[in-house]
Amino acid sequence: MDLPSKTKRDTLVLTSIILVLSWGVLYLFLEYQFKNAIQEQFQRISNSTERLFDINLRNSARSLEYVLDHLVAENSLQKAVAEQNYEQIKSVVMHYYSELKSIQSGVDILTFRSKEGLTLFRAHKPEYFGDYLNKKRTLILDTDKYQRSFSGFEVGNLEMTYRITKPIFHNSVYVGNVELGISPSALLKDLNAVFKTDVGVVIDKSFIDIMLNKSVIPVNDNYLLIEGNERLKKYFSLKEQSDLGSYKIDMNIHLKNHLSQTLGYLVVGFDMSLVAKKDTEFMYRLFFIIMGMMSVLGVIHHLGFEKMFKYFSKQVYTDHLTGLLNRHALNDAINSKESRVLILSNIKEFSLINELYGVDVGNEILIQVANAFSDFAQKNALEAYRISSDEYVLLKREDVFDEESYFILIEELHKTINSLKIFVHGIDENIGIEIYSGIAFDHSHSLEDAQMAIKKAKKQSLTYVMYSQHVDTKEQSQIVMKVKRTIRHALEHKNVVPFFQSISDRDGKILKYEALVRIIEFDEGEKRVLYPSEFLDISINSGLYIKIAQEMLEKSLAFFINRDEKISLNFLPNDFFNPSIMNALMGAIEKFDSPQKIVVEITEQEGVENFDRLARVVKKLRAMGVLIAIDDFGSGYANYAHILELKPDYIKIDGSLIQNILSDNDSKILVQSIVRFAHELNITTVAEYVENKEIFELLKEYGVDEFQGYYFGRPTDLINS
Repeated sequence: MDLPSKTKRDTLVLTSIILVLSWGVLYLFLEYQFKNAIQEQFQRISNSTERLFDINLRNSARSLEYVLDHLVAENSLQKAVAEQNYEQIKSVVMHYYSELKSIQSGVDILTFRSKEGLTLFRAHKPEYFGDYLNKKRTLILDTDKYQRSFSGFEVGNLEMTYRITKPIFHNSVYVGNVELGISPSALLKDLNAVFKTDVGVVIDKSFIDIMLNKSVIPVNDNYLLIEGNERLKKYFSLKEQSDLGSYKIDMNIHLKNHLSQTLGYLVVGFDMSLVAKKDTEFMYRLFFIIMGMMSVLGVIHHLGFEKMFKYFSKQVYTDHLTGLLNRHALNDAINSKESRVLILSNIKEFSLINELYGVDVGNEILIQVANAFSDFAQKNALEAYRISSDEYVLLKREDVFDEESYFILIEELHKTINSLKIFVHGIDENIGIEIYSGIAFDHSHSLEDAQMAIKKAKKQSLTYVMYSQHVDTKEQSQIVMKVKRTIRHALEHKNVVPFFQSISDRDGKILKYEALVRIIEFDEGEKRVLYPSEFLDISINSGLYIKIAQEMLEKSLAFFINRDEKISLNFLPNDFFNPSIMNALMGAIEKFDSPQKIVVEITEQEGVENFDRLARVVKKLRAMGVLIAIDDFGSGYANYAHILELKPDYIKIDGSLIQNILSDNDSKILVQSIVRFAHELNITTVAEYVENKEIFELLKEYGVDEFQGYYFGRPTDLINS
C-alpha cells in the first residue's frame, strides 16, 4: 500500500476511534457534571448556612445578655419581683422589651417568674400569668437551683427556642428569674436575601409530651418536625422524597441545651432549581464541545493530508544532500512578486577541493557549509537554500532595502563561513574555505542580479559586491566597501598613524601637541594620507573604530613618553562609555611616568548620551592625574552648565567662531564672553583654526591663552619624519 493510501486509511481509523471515545467521554462527563454541580453547590450553601447560624447566634446572645444584665440590675425590678407586683414589673420591663426586639426581631419570649416557679409577667403575652413552671423545664429549674445564668435551646409549651436566663436578687436575696427566648429560625432571617430557603425545627421525640400542640411530622424513628412551612412538611411527609426533584435538606445545625445535649436540629431546605437550570445550560456548552471535537477531527484530516503534501513537497523542494531548500523552492519564492533581498554565495575554487580530496570529501564539506548557512539564516531570520553544487542562497522578504545593514550582515556571514575549520574523517588536516557573495534586491530577477554581482566580485578580486535597483546608479556602496578594506589593511599593517599639530602660547612657544588620526594608504606604490572625514564615520558604523582608537592611544603615548611637551588626545563623548577604549586609556596612563602631561579632549560630535556617566569617568581620569579639555566649546553639548560640572583645565573654542572672527561681530562677542567666563573659573583657553597673524593678534587682545592652527604649523607625522 502506497503512503497516501496508508495515511488515508490510518486517518479514517483514528478519526473513528476518536469519535467513539468522544461520545463515551461526553456521556460520562455530562452525567458526572450534572450530579456533582448540584451537590457541590448545595454543600457550599449548607456550610455557609451553618456558619451564618453560629455567627448570628453568638452575636445575638451577646447583645441580648447585655440588655438583660442592665434589666435585672434595676432596683425597681428587683423589688417588684420580690413583691410579685405585676403592674410594677410591667412598667419597668416594657421599655427593655422594646429594646430587645430592636436588637433581635426573633425575640418572642420574655418571662419573669418567682423563685417558686410562679409566672409573674410575660412581656410577649401580658395577659397570661399566674401559671407554674413545667417541671421538665430543666433550664429554669437549674437557674433556680444554682441561682446563676444559663443559655441554650429548650422545648417549651409551643415551640423550641433559644433561652437565656438571669437570676434576680433583691437585697442579695434570690427572689426569682427572667427567661428570654429567641426563635431559631430568626437567626437565619438573612438567608433568604441570598438563597431561596425554608427553615424548620426537628426535636427528639422524647420531648413531645412537654408541648401543648402535638401536631408533628415524623422525620425518622427518633426525631419529629415541630415547626416548618408546607414545603418542609411535604418533604418529610412524602415516602419518595425524590419526587421533590432538586429540593435539598440540611440537618447539620445542632440545637443544644445548656448542658450541651442535642435536643434537635434546625432544618434548612434549599430549592436548587436555579442550579439545575444552570446545569441545563451546561447542555448548550456540550454543543460547543461537540463542535470542538468536530474541529479536532477536521484538523486530524487536514494533518493527514498535510503529511502527504509535506512528503511530496520535500521530495520536490529539498536538496537531498544537505537538507536545505533547493532551486525549485527558490524559484517559487522569487516568483511570488514580493520584494526580497537575495545573497548568493559560492565556495572559492571548490572544483580544486573535489579534485584534491575526492567527491565524498567534497560532499561532506558541502554538508558542513550548509549547516553553517542554516544556522546563520536561523539567527538572522533568513531562508537558506542550496541551488547547485557549491552555490548557496540566503533570502529575506524586505519592503525597504537598507544597504548599510546588509553590509554589516554580509560581513558577518563571510566572517562566519571563512572561519569554519572543516574536519573530514580520513583527512589529517582541517579544511578551510572562503566564499564569494553577490547581493541583490528585487523579486523576479534577484537571482540573475546576484549572479552578475558575484561575477563582478570575482573579476575585481572582491569578496562581495552589491547589485540592486537602489544602488546600481550609485557608487557609494563600492566606496564604503573599499574604505572598509583600506581600514582593515591599515590596521593589519600598522598604517593607522597619529599626526601631531602643535599648540603654542602667546609667545609662540610650543606647549603641547594634539594627536590627530590619519591612515596611510599605498595605491600602486604611491603614498596617500586619508583624513578622518574619509573613514571615521565608516569605521564607527562597521565596528572598526575601537581598534583605530586603541592604535592611536598606543602610538601617541609611546612617542611622547620621553618628551617635554604635553600630548592632547581627542575622544568622542561615547568613547568614555566604551570599556575597551577606556581600559586601553587607563592602562596607558598607568604606564606613563608623567600623567599630568596627558590632556584628554572631550570633543563634541555625536552628543552626550548620559552626561552624569561622563562626569563620573572624567572624575576618575582626573584622579589619575591627567588634564581635561573641552573641545569645540560654543557648539553642541558644550554649554556653560556642563563646564561648571566637569571643571576642565582647558576650553578649546569652537573653530567656526575663530574662522569668522575677523568679519563676524557675533563671533567676536561670543569669543570674548567665553574667554571671560573661562578666566573667572581659572580655565585656560585655546583657540583652534588660527590661520593668520591678524586672527592671532586679535585673539591675544581678547585674552586667549593658547593657539593652534596653520599659522603655527600643520599636522605632521613626527614619528616617521
